[in-house]
Amino acid sequence: MYQKFIDNFTMIGAKIGSQKHLGAVRDAFISLMPLIMAGSIALIIKNLPIPNWAEIMPAFLVNLCNMVWWGTFAFLSVFTVFSIGYHLAKSYGADELRTGFVVLASYLALVPQSVATTIGGIGVTAEQLGGNQALLDVEGGMWGLINWSYTSANSLFVAIFVGLLTAELFIRLSRTDKLLIKLPSSVPPAVGKSFSVLIPAILTIGAVSAVGLIIETVFARNLFELVNDLFVPLVKASDSLISGIIIVLLNQLLWCFGLHGSNIIGGVFEPISLNLMGENIAAYSAGTAIPHIMTKPFLDTFVHLGGSGATLGLIIAIFIVGKSKLMRTMGKTCIGPGLFNINEPVLFGLPVVLNPILFIPFIFGPILLTCISYMATLLGFVSRTVAIIPWATPPILSGWMATGGDWRACILQVINIALMVVFYIPFIMIVDRMEVKKEQEI
Repeated sequence: MYQKFIDNFTMIGAKIGSQKHLGAVRDAFISLMPLIMAGSIALIIKNLPIPNWAEIMPAFLVNLCNMVWWGTFAFLSVFTVFSIGYHLAKSYGADELRTGFVVLASYLALVPQSVATTIGGIGVTAEQLGGNQALLDVEGGMWGLINWSYTSANSLFVAIFVGLLTAELFIRLSRTDKLLIKLPSSVPPAVGKSFSVLIPAILTIGAVSAVGLIIETVFARNLFELVNDLFVPLVKASDSLISGIIIVLLNQLLWCFGLHGSNIIGGVFEPISLNLMGENIAAYSAGTAIPHIMTKPFLDTFVHLGGSGATLGLIIAIFIVGKSKLMRTMGKTCIGPGLFNINEPVLFGLPVVLNPILFIPFIFGPILLTCISYMATLLGFVSRTVAIIPWATPPILSGWMATGGDWRACILQVINIALMVVFYIPFIMIVDRMEVKKEQEI
């Protein structure tokens, strides 16, 4: 019965982890990490917790940080939609680059252009627009201007939705022989590839644009407004202690059976987290109250210390009570990767995977850390996360960076690691005694 449950659970998890669309979303965000990191660093520098920093910060540095933020976070949805199209095409063995371009063009076709008729309550004139009458449509509204909320993290749900569906449509049309234009072999390959998918590209962009117009006609709202309204309850529900416990529990359960929980859950949770972080970043940049707690940087910073299962505490526990050769070897081998949140060596080497003795601290320890860290943040003992950092950032440094330079976050990380050491010690002692006995029998 137990083995059947493990086999079924493993099979379901493996299928979810290998699902092409979830994988494309996950890989898209991984690809964007350099841009996200650059924007986060700029944001942290601009808002360093130094008295009167805003007044003494050089104007050049302010402008530099603003430009880096504008080139990264302000266009995060644009980068995401291209990246999703690229990675989904790659999973199908299709043309990645052209799929990315078609998906991006389709997304931009849906972006509203007429955004306002006034600025600051004052009617806009052609003179105020540099004498360019073409920017004013016949009804007096602006034309050709795009609100950055349609390109930033605020529109990530639309980017994911459009990216997946548009890429799927374009790839399927590109595999229809009757729609392909075949040029002589003498034509350069780059030109031949572009012309071969000309009709599928036109049909895809045209179809997406038509759907956008139909939605505006039927619902009197554009696709961005409609999708965001539908996902508002989901986003609000995700920013809670209950949601955090569920996410951590699922992640740990999957890892217990050897499945990469972070990758499997990431395709669903990361888009929501990025949306929450987008609002946190905007509030932090504006100097207003940070709205959200339960984000991926929150879990990476305060819960997944050393990796899923907070296994940095496990490794330290091995150094404290481990006596067997296996324990001593694992401690020395795993401490380096563990400091950078890489814990596959200890998960599969000790092992933790499929080890019922270690299941208890591995599952319930991170849940305890989630509750403690959430309450500490909610009560204001620790700042909320305002920067997206690489998951491999070592503890202490990650706490300081993720919270915009709050030293109290570093103290909470130390406390959480210490708690996990205490939590793991009795279970490590049990495993260690079993290993010592085996070694004595050899």
